[in-house]
Amino acid sequence: MKPPLRVAVVGCGPSGIAAIKNFRDAGFEVHGFELADGVGGNWRFNDAVGHSSVFETTHIISSKYTSQYADHPFPADYPDYPSHVQLKAYFEGYAERFGLLPHIRFNTRVLSCEPLGEAGDQGWQVTFAASEGGEPQTESFDALVVCNGHHHKPRMPSYPGEFKGSFIHSHDFKRAAPFAGQRVLVIGGGNSACDCAVETSRVAARVDISWRRGYWLVPKFLLGQPVDKLAGSGGLLP
Repeated sequence: MKPPLRVAVVGCGPSGIAAIKNFRDAGFEVHGFELADGVGGNWRFNDAVGHSSVFETTHIISSKYTSQYADHPFPADYPDYPSHVQLKAYFEGYAERFGLLPHIRFNTRVLSCEPLGEAGDQGWQVTFAASEGGEPQTESFDALVVCNGHHHKPRMPSYPGEFKGSFIHSHDFKRAAPFAGQRVLVIGGGNSACDCAVETSRVAARVDISWRRGYWLVPKFLLGQPVDKLAGSGGLLP
């Protein structure tokens, strides 16, 4: 009998653990690689600068009804918009329920992924090492799935002139406390920008937010229902 194809999954956040589960269900031999010591990706709150993680007070912005795995519903006692602590526990429960943990190498950094043949049509060579200075190792796989997420590396803008104050990316924002009594300008109108503006406004002397275009701001609840659940039932929203 031909051995099952080997698949490498880089990153074990929400997408990575779903990939591992579904590849295993399809009969593949799956190996997950995760830099942290557990699953959940950026839902694992961490103060360390450089680690992509949620803020101290983050709650999910889509409701639990539209954010859960089809085969692993949120616990019934979770609120409509769970906190990052609850999300982390949810992803850990998913990994434990489907037996994914033995297939993941935690505290492991992937150093390179090299295609074998034309654009990887003969597989991939993955080099990795323990995150705390381990010796590099190399293994070959038939397929590669990259799930490190689009929040992994911050994109800093460049502006003319000189600014002498603190200038950071939301990637490095973990808590509002360091901004107590300060005047804060938040640049951008995305989810992270709005979160930063709201959280710093609780402690800062003044907070302004700069947008280059207009945005629709939709409340989390409408007519007593989570807005995305209401929209899914046929409601008309911008």
